[in-house]
Order: sequence, then C-alpha cells, then structure tokens
Amino acid sequence: MINRQTWFHLLILIVILLLFTPVQARDTNHPTPEEIKMAGSFYPNTAVSHIYHANINPRWISNDSFWYMDQGKQTTMFFLVNVSQNARSQLLNTDRLVASLVNVSGTEIDPAHLPITNPALSPDLGSIRFDAFGKTWSCDLSVYHMTDITPPPVVSAGIPSPDQRHIAYINGSNLELYDSTTKLSSPLTTDGTTDYFYGKRSDTVRYPVTEARTNSSPTPFLVWSPDSTKIRTFKVDQRNVSPYYLVQNVPEDGSIRPILYTYRFATPGDAAVPEYEPVTIDIITRQVTPVHWASQPETTMMDTDENVLSKWSSTGDRIYTLYLERGEKTLRLLEENPGSGDVREILNETGETYREVNLQYATTPNVAVLNNSDVIWFSERDGWGHLYRYNANGTLRNQITSGPWVVRDLLAVDENISTVYFTASGKEPGNPYYKYLYRVGLDGSGLTLLTPGNADHEVTLSPDMSTFVEAYSRVDLPTVTDLKSIDGTLLMHLGAADDSELKSQGWVPPERVTFKARDGMTDLYGLVFKPTDFDQTKKYPVVDIVYPGPYTIVTATQYPSDSGWNSKIFWTSQMLAELGYVVVTMDGLGTAYRSKSFHDMSYGNLSDCGLPDHVGGITQLASRYSWMDISRVGMYGKSAGGFMTAQAMLTYPDFFKVGVAASGDQDCRLYGSFWGEKYEGFPVSERYLEQVTASKAANLTGDLLLLTGDMDDNVHPAMTMQLASALEKANKTFDMFVFTNKNHDLNYDPYYLRKMMKYFVDNL
Repeated sequence: MINRQTWFHLLILIVILLLFTPVQARDTNHPTPEEIKMAGSFYPNTAVSHIYHANINPRWISNDSFWYMDQGKQTTMFFLVNVSQNARSQLLNTDRLVASLVNVSGTEIDPAHLPITNPALSPDLGSIRFDAFGKTWSCDLSVYHMTDITPPPVVSAGIPSPDQRHIAYINGSNLELYDSTTKLSSPLTTDGTTDYFYGKRSDTVRYPVTEARTNSSPTPFLVWSPDSTKIRTFKVDQRNVSPYYLVQNVPEDGSIRPILYTYRFATPGDAAVPEYEPVTIDIITRQVTPVHWASQPETTMMDTDENVLSKWSSTGDRIYTLYLERGEKTLRLLEENPGSGDVREILNETGETYREVNLQYATTPNVAVLNNSDVIWFSERDGWGHLYRYNANGTLRNQITSGPWVVRDLLAVDENISTVYFTASGKEPGNPYYKYLYRVGLDGSGLTLLTPGNADHEVTLSPDMSTFVEAYSRVDLPTVTDLKSIDGTLLMHLGAADDSELKSQGWVPPERVTFKARDGMTDLYGLVFKPTDFDQTKKYPVVDIVYPGPYTIVTATQYPSDSGWNSKIFWTSQMLAELGYVVVTMDGLGTAYRSKSFHDMSYGNLSDCGLPDHVGGITQLASRYSWMDISRVGMYGKSAGGFMTAQAMLTYPDFFKVGVAASGDQDCRLYGSFWGEKYEGFPVSERYLEQVTASKAANLTGDLLLLTGDMDDNVHPAMTMQLASALEKANKTFDMFVFTNKNHDLNYDPYYLRKMMKYFVDNL
C-alpha cells in the first residue's frame, strides 16, 4: 500500500508532468519527459526523504547520557548513549511504537519516515511524548500503550514551565496558565485589550491574518524563571500603529463576498511603532510587576517566536535584558530585579550602523553574565565579531577573542576553569563560512581548535562540558556525526549520511566555486549545479537563485539533508537544473558572517543587493566553463530574493534576460519598521528612495514574472502591485500571477514551483 508521503510525491510529479505541456515549437529545446521526471525527484521534500542517517540531533538527559533518533532506509531507530560506559543501546522498539500509533490514528505509517515532532522522554525513560496527526501523545514504553494527552487547542501553542507542571499560553489579549495535572486553566492577566495585549508579538511581526484565517494561536513571547514560579514577558502597545488591510477575494468558508482583514503594521519612519513594556508575572500570586525602564520599540530581535532578549540568572533573582533603541545603533545590557522591577544599566554600545549580538539573525545573543557578575559581551567594534569581558560595573577587563575572523555562537562558559566554548568561522584556511568549535581562556589565552577538518561543524555540548556531539559536513561531504571528548578525542561514531538513492539517479553534488568581488581582491563563494544528464559539449543557460540578506547568505555550506531554508534553496536549485540549466548560488558584498565592513556594504544601500558581484561572478565562471552561456542568464528569488531579482532585471537589463520575482519587498517603506530602520537607516530620510524598485521600471527589456500571494501578511502584495503599476505606466510588457489564499509561505507549493520553472523554460 502506498503511504501518504509517497502519494504526495507522486502528486507533485503528476502536476509537473501535466502542466509542462509543450508549447509551440521555438528555437530553444524544451525539457524531455525524463528531464521533467528528474526535476520532480529533486523537489526539496522529496530529495530530503531519500537521505538517511543524516540528522542525528542529540538530546542530553544528564551529564553522562543522551538519546537520539536515526532515520534509516527501512526504519527509524531510537538510541540511548551512556558516555562514561562508552555504550549505545536501543531505546525503544520502533515497530511496536508504529503499531500503537497506527492503531490510534487509523493511518498507515512508514517506519522510515515517522510523522512525529517534538519528541521528549520522561525523566525515568519510561515513556515518550510527541506530536502527531494534530494531537499530543504519550506512549508507555513498557506496554506501548498510547494515550492522547492533547491539551485544548489554544494551549497547544503554549510554553511549558521548566518543571513541566504548567503551560503558559495566549488567550486573546491575555496570558493564561494551564495546569497539566488538573487539566484546568486560569488567567494570569485580565486587563489586556485588542491592541494592548500581553505575551505575544505585535501584528507587524506575527502573521496575524494567517492566525485569524487558520484559527491558530501564536507562540507566547516569554521566558520562564528556572524555578517555574515566574514569567518574564511584555505588554505590547500597538494602539497608535497605523492599520494595514488585506482583502480575501476567495473566502475559505464557502461564501462569495470578499472579506476584509485589518491589522496593525508599522513602517519605517512612522510616528508610532509597537512598544514592548517589560513585566514580570508571579504565577502563584498573579502579581504583574512592571519593569522600571522605558518600553522597547520593536526591533529585529522580536522577529522570532522565542524571547531572546531576556535571560534569567541561574538563581532566579535577576533578569538580564538586552535593550535596543530604534534603528538598533545603540544596545544596552540591563539588570532587573524581578521582585521590585528596579533596573540597573550594566553597559551600552553605540555605533554609526546597527549593533549585533549574534551574526545569525534574531537568535540567542552571544552575551553571558557569570556567577562573579563578569559579563561576556559580543561586539564588532574592531571590525570583526568578537567576545569581550567586562566587570559588573561595565568596565572592560579584556578582549577574549581577536583577529580577522568572527565568533558565531557563544556555547558555554566553564567558570571552574575560566574557559569559554564557542563556534567561529573564518579563522581556518578555506571557506570562511564553515563553523568550528574552539575554547579559550576568559583572559584571551590558550585559543584552541577542537574540531579540525575542512567542513562545517555543528556542535552540541554536554551539560557539564566534558563531551560534545559533532556533526560535520559540506555540500559535497555527507554528514558524519561523532561523540567526542572535550579535547576532540573520538569516543563513538554515531552515524554517516547515506545518499546512495540520490546518487543512483546520477546526481552529483554541486561544484564549490570561488570568485573575486567587485574590488578585485575579496574572495566570494558560491555553488554551481548541473543537470544529472550534463554534457560539457553543450551550452547551458544560467539561472542565478538569489537572496541578498543582508542578514544571511543563500549558499549552503552544510550537507542539505533537513527541512531548513538553505537546504530547500539547494534542492530547488538542483530541481531547476534538471530542466536544462546550470544554476548558481553566490553571496556578494553586503551579506552576513564576514567582517563588519563587508556587511555594511548594504547599509543604506539595499538596492545594491550584491548585484555587481553576481554579474562579475557569473562572468568569471563563464570564462572558466565553456558550457555556461552568458548570453542567456536568468534570476529567481523570493521575498528579499524577489526584490533582488526585480532590481537585477531593471539595473542590469543587458545581462539578466529572464527573472521570476516572488513576494518581493519591492519598497521597504511599506515593510516593517524594524527591518528598514535597521538596514536602510534611521531616522528615515530621502535615501530610502534608492531602494524603490518601481523607480527603475522604465529600464525593463527582458522577461519578468511577478508572483505574490493575495493574503501575504508579511510582505504585503501592495509592493508587487505598485511595481506592476509602474511597469504599466512605463508601457512595459511583463507577467504577473497572484496566488489566492496564499501568504508568504507559498514558495514550496507544487503549483508555484511549476509556474516558476515553466517561465524559465518558456523564456530562457
């Protein structure tokens, strides 16, 4: 019997085959049925489903043990590792687990592709809890009895307390508490209102229309205290923020009258932006204590479900909060008393452009307060992202790391031996984006590489920092996962990725390439994807799949075996290549993870998009490879990539001949204030005009397809429509397609991918 996942993959292939109907013959070749079939086999989710033993994510349950899942061709195994005994054992019987889940769900399950998420073991290892088929289950591993423990729908999106006794969740404009033992809920706050609410992020960063359409609840924006008695969160004020509107022309309730959705959305330069008022809530007394500091304006640090701004001390008597001023040029570290709400500023940093606390966008800050009140602080003040040590009154003691490379993540501090563990990139020879694990003394001495090897390294430290699990890979090196001691000694090999099913179809990894930036000196990096039936005697059109950041890079550095963004871009590139293209990804000046000056190339200069480096890079590659046809170059991108694609078509019309620009933020004056004010500048001025794509509409000479979802509550479809209007006024021929009832997450829908691919087939 064919399972649901296989049916889905077949459906994708059928859609692509049916909709790639050959058009009237022209002077370019159309893909053959075999090429179309191969393209379908590299649909991102399909490709990833044929890679095994790649994503081994350890879940530490003590200093000495962890467990993990390992997906194989026939089944998924669950293993328990005892570090001190150097032993690995099977944690549970997968066949019995599957049989039990089939029994309660009535759905066939492939043991190699378990439909479970958020798995968690009980402390005694006697049961496993997970989400599947829209419910939460607990399986007793002694008898494999499955119990439905699904909380009420609004509770499901909540955040459990550290002791797992309570779940804090959002109900309308207030926070409520669900008791997992009694199954009862009670209010934590009662005075929240529609636009002045507790515990959730503002409409500007939260997909509020999607929530309303799907009747879903947002993840709370809060942090529990270590003892599970208090919550640090915000009361968010968006009462004076201007409204945005979306019209649903195809209501999903079966009615025919359009539905108007209204939400609050702050744009750059607005007088009012969402304000986050910090509060601490005692779940026992229900006391809400305001923090005695100014409310936080919304910044990029709120552009994630997780509240990464606030961190409790290990003793629970202090909260350390990062405070970013509007425009993100000034960053402060505050110490709060959760009982009184009193605040002390420890230190601050100001600069001409944005201050970063981690080079990875909106993730855990590289900041730590030690037991002796010393502070580890991240800064790019010397031109590179490094760690510094301050004392409790904000006086600099010493720089911990230095050199022409960057710290990526501060992982842990062993205060007993005054040692810091962190990942960094750019220090070792080769690709400057590959991460490695290092240790260094708090005084900056004894910097030591712990994970040598020309690859990207993902590391999970044990709680006591005595061992770590290392997964190393490149795009052409399937992931290898090992357990090592903290000095780097191999203790146990855990797994090696198996991509033999893909390679049996003729797939070879893309070529890693290096080229020079526009300055003629700086090395830039990219990938070149070829079709599986590649013939070096032929000439291939080139498609550049792009994303300009500026907060990230588009070119994958790790083996693409998961559902992450870079992995999906990777397989979309291979999918398109199968239709007869050479596809490239590359990262120009102005993107992340290099020096501060490298990154700042895009500050107040978003329309640049690194495009001079893409033109130069493709030209350099074409001079090396005779099979790249530089007279036929196209570009595809979504979101910021859609902006970049339209900018490319209008800035370099003689170079880029075909473009597919999807959901593009074509004018950041219409996007969130947090984004434009960080990357284009604050206060807002006339310089914002440089990035308005519509101002270049008269330059279009090639074939341009604009795509957008009509219910996009992130990048509003107005930006695409206004570019379309400018093209109309300039009397330009272009194509546009609006997807009904699609928000910003439309880009892996099979119909969308077919539209994108077919446009290149018909025009390039």
